Amino acid sequence: MPLDIPETTLTPAASGKLLHGTTGTVGRILLNKPGRLNALDEEILEGLESIFRSWEQSGTAAVAVLGSTSSRAFCVGADIERLATFDTASMRRWEALGNRVLDAIEYSSVVSVAAISGHALGGGLTLALACDFRISSEDSQFAQPEIGLGWIPGWGGVRRLQQLTGPAAAKRLCFLGERISATAARDLGIVDELAAAGQVDQAAAAFADRLAAQSPPAMRAIKALASGRGVPAEFDGLANASLLEDPRGQAAIARFLSRKNKDRE
Repeated sequence: MPLDIPETTLTPAASGKLLHGTTGTVGRILLNKPGRLNALDEEILEGLESIFRSWEQSGTAAVAVLGSTSSRAFCVGADIERLATFDTASMRRWEALGNRVLDAIEYSSVVSVAAISGHALGGGLTLALACDFRISSEDSQFAQPEIGLGWIPGWGGVRRLQQLTGPAAAKRLCFLGERISATAARDLGIVDELAAAGQVDQAAAAFADRLAAQSPPAMRAIKALASGRGVPAEFDGLANASLLEDPRGQAAIARFLSRKNKDRE
């Protein structure tokens, strides 16, 4: 089982298409539709939204790792067979659902890490882009292939991509639909860290543990600032003023001052 989580600690959701659980303040979600390479449908999207909102509201998890039970694919995007049955109204509802869910992940106070093995294509790549960080195995592949079907990347895919790569690289990937390697994705800023094949879950877990060791209130404030979403200019001062009450921060300051005093002796 990825991330060394005993299977008995994971709870199925969305008819078994998702598995989720927590260890300490780290939440873990595994996409579990291996026969279809985790092709996204309404159940999976609504399940992801429900889990993230539950963790955010309860404070159960400060950090979440989103991965897959299959090494073949993180996610290949939307279930095309399902989308082929859509009319205009259905497509609009699908796009609205995807936007809502990915925004819930992107703007959640829970810091998210995508653990990518195998393919991350189309909406699957966009799902990973909604996370705060992306750890990828060296043998993974990435693409926005929607143009081959006469479509464009949905759920803010172009915006999310160009925020990391810049406009020119994002346009090339979306115009041509070409696949790129994990190394190329790292060089473009899509991937934050590479892990050896078969080791991505361990690398993502270690990174998540490093994040979980930080102050959750401070991370929430930093994430809000980084989003730039309606954040007032005075937010920094207000946030730091409230963070003075955080016991973890107070302990860290005390340790810093103690070291400083010893250096002066």
